[in-house]
Amino acid sequence: MENLEDTLKRFREMLLSLSERGVLAYWTFGEYEEAEVYWELAKKAEELRLPPGLVSTFRKLAKESEEHGDCLKRLYVKTYGEEPKRVDVPYVEVVNLARALENPANLEFVFRVAMETELIAKKLYEHLASITENRESRELYEFLANVEWAHYQRLRGEAELMGVDVKKIEGEIMKRGFI
Repeated sequence: MENLEDTLKRFREMLLSLSERGVLAYWTFGEYEEAEVYWELAKKAEELRLPPGLVSTFRKLAKESEEHGDCLKRLYVKTYGEEPKRVDVPYVEVVNLARALENPANLEFVFRVAMETELIAKKLYEHLASITENRESRELYEFLANVEWAHYQRLRGEAELMGVDVKKIEGEIMKRGFI
């Protein structure tokens, strides 16, 4: 598995190949696709009869991701006067988060993947905020970076409540360079 710097570098290069318009479209669709993965995780967690708090957390994250997509879409339409069009770049959060569906019964794995995913998004939003010249875009990217951090904290708290060894997860995340 690649470390954070390699992941960020790979996606940063892909994103930097896009115009600012393309980047905004990318994140708009990426947030909607991330929501779909969180909805699927909630469904799997429910099927596996995992604790209701976990199901609820995944549903909240799905709903918030949809709301982020809506915010980004509104900014896109306001800025460019039309609906965003999909860009041909894999969505970083979806690529990473979908791995959690490989083994949804392994809570430690699911939490590690989900927590890493939120940190990747946070770092990329921070990077975008630092390079955009559009004030409104910068403020939105900064806001979304903070929200991704809150998602990480929510997942961390839920893992602790479920008795998952959070220190072990964070140790693995640190080894990979995610925190």
